[in-house]
Amino acid sequence: MGSAGGSGENVSDRSNQRAAGEAERGTAPRAWARAARPVSGSLLALAAALACGLVSVGAVLYLVAGPDESVAIERTRAGVSRAFGEFRTVFGDHALRRAQSISASGASDVLPLDIERQLAPTGLPRFHHRAAYLIRNDGSLAASYPSELRRVPAALTPVVETFRAETRPSRPGSRAEVALVDRTVPVHTEIVLIEQQPAVAAVARVGRGTAGGTPSLTLVLVAPMDETLVSGVGETAGVRSLRFETEPGAVRGPLHSQTDSRGRIIGWFGWEAPVETGAPGWLWLLPALGGLAFLGFAGLSLYQIRRAAGGLEQIEVELRRIAQEDPLTGMPNRRKIIALLGHALKAREPDQSVVFACIDLDSFKEVNEVLGHDIGDRLIAEASDRLRAALPEGAEIGRIDGDEFAAVMTVRNGAAAVEAANACAHSLAAPFHIRGQLVRVTASVGLALAPRDGDSPHELIRRADLAARAAKKVGRGRVLAFHHGLEEEINERRFIEQELRRALAQGGLSVYYQPIVAGDGLRMVGAEALLRWRHELRGNIPPSVFVAVAEQAGLMIELGDFVLKRALADAHDWPELFIAINLSPIQVRDRGLLRSVSSALAESGIEPSRVVLEITEGVLIDNPEEAKQRLKELRALGVKIALDDFGSGYSSLSYLRRLPIDKLKIDREFVAPLGRSANGGVILQAIVALGRALGLSVLAEGVETEEQRLLLRLAGCDEMQGFLFARPMPAEAFLEITRRGSSGTSDEANESDEGDDLANGVDP
Repeated sequence: MGSAGGSGENVSDRSNQRAAGEAERGTAPRAWARAARPVSGSLLALAAALACGLVSVGAVLYLVAGPDESVAIERTRAGVSRAFGEFRTVFGDHALRRAQSISASGASDVLPLDIERQLAPTGLPRFHHRAAYLIRNDGSLAASYPSELRRVPAALTPVVETFRAETRPSRPGSRAEVALVDRTVPVHTEIVLIEQQPAVAAVARVGRGTAGGTPSLTLVLVAPMDETLVSGVGETAGVRSLRFETEPGAVRGPLHSQTDSRGRIIGWFGWEAPVETGAPGWLWLLPALGGLAFLGFAGLSLYQIRRAAGGLEQIEVELRRIAQEDPLTGMPNRRKIIALLGHALKAREPDQSVVFACIDLDSFKEVNEVLGHDIGDRLIAEASDRLRAALPEGAEIGRIDGDEFAAVMTVRNGAAAVEAANACAHSLAAPFHIRGQLVRVTASVGLALAPRDGDSPHELIRRADLAARAAKKVGRGRVLAFHHGLEEEINERRFIEQELRRALAQGGLSVYYQPIVAGDGLRMVGAEALLRWRHELRGNIPPSVFVAVAEQAGLMIELGDFVLKRALADAHDWPELFIAINLSPIQVRDRGLLRSVSSALAESGIEPSRVVLEITEGVLIDNPEEAKQRLKELRALGVKIALDDFGSGYSSLSYLRRLPIDKLKIDREFVAPLGRSANGGVILQAIVALGRALGLSVLAEGVETEEQRLLLRLAGCDEMQGFLFARPMPAEAFLEITRRGSSGTSDEANESDEGDDLANGVDP
């Protein structure tokens, strides 16, 4: 086997070899067909006999019943109505999303700078609008597409006025009813005649005026009912000759009228009905002929079954080949590539190295989700062709998983292997043109060499896969050869996981408490529970290390339950203070969280009002509505909810309004600049003012200097927490200072404050 990328490589010879390989793969289906011909012939005979019988029965039923033209017409009308209704629904949803996007781009009375782009059509051409109007409440035009449109067509004015009248919010009597009205975002579609041309108009409101008032802007998208739209409806309904006319006599055949919301007929869908003819005379012979054919094919099937026994051996050979071949690319599959790797290891000369390369396509999942599995399959097929061309002569390439390929080659040195891997990555980085779509992917390649990295197929495969994963983490489109540091990282994570499981089972974890003081800094009002792990050999292992492992190993729920129960049990000894406990996003998504909190409250016997559960905005990433419902259920138990690390992640006013929270916890990043940055205090005052405006108490964490305490007090913070008052400490030390009535420092806990917010695995 030659080294990768040899300069003397004959391109013509390689092309001929690939062509020969493809021809060989092409003969495989024919060989299978020859082997399976006896069986397929017998099955064909039986199928033909059954078909003749069914045709005979069908002919009799047809002759007796006869086709009913009126039923076919009504079925077509229903199909056209359903297809046009689907178009209006999709078009209306498109207008609604466009209105929401414009509303989210800025204030309700100020147009975004890119309003012209936001009004331009996007998405599938069949749902493109021809014109877009952004209309103010007084009927004037705020913006349009195309921009040269200067007035709103007269036919749209009554549609917009009716829509505004119907969607104008009422004056409910309670705050809950106001919230229900505010969440209503209607959209309406209408058929209109604009300059005597039929069109579909979608109307949606943009933004809001004053609270509970009328929307400040209305968006109208207009799609003419031209040939593109009507033919699309016809394709969906299965009617090829569908037309739409405003005069009923313009189309021959059946008609289906379309009316606007006031019941006025705007136009008619029409199509040409098929010409019905009487049953041909020969149709009456089908029952008799079908019976004869059935008997003939039954005899033929017995003959074919006897022939089938002679082809079983050849079929077995073909099945064995199919079991070792990927059906999409024709490449060797995982089983075959492992066998080829074993053969290469046995045939290796002392001065040669056997390379196993794991080639993992990046972003392939996104291609399937966005463009569909059909495009994804074509991408895999074309990628396999590129990899065959990029690899040196003698290399074997196979597909071992959905988006993973593997190559086996024998080289003289490691540089040749890296050169071949880079050639593969470079060939896949070029854009793919698939069915009118431009698709870009990259490949992360991991290499393992024998005998340096192992001398067995499974060891080489495992280490090449480790290298590919590490390459993907470093950055997409990278090539990485295995080194023992990768295995050490895996072993370290495995060690942390095993030891963490043991610590959970044997009580090796502890909970520390950091005091929370009132805004004056003189009176302790609560404590935050912080998870700590002191390993018998490693010493203190920070949460930033073991929390990430716990999340991947599925231990986060168990860790959270431990902290919850221990913190509530300890808090029973200081009845005058509240206890704050962090919840990770994984816990909030868990359906058993409500049961765990309720059980812990019952076991500890403390008042639910003394419990503050801290969450981060990360709980909203996957399913915001589910998270919101979960938090409502927790508040129903009587506990309070605090939003932790406010300002450092996805913080926005919409989250504060949507989430049922009681407290804002300002991230230490906004506290640290106090006294050093000119605008640090301004930003913090704005956050405090925002919390006060929403009726929330505000807590600042990370307070380390007296100057910070004074500035936070002047800003109006309700509570503070940080090293200035005390470091995290064990329950016994915390109980002692509560008995002394002091919030002073504790010498028993001298750990770094870094990672305190990781108490229960939040944002590791």
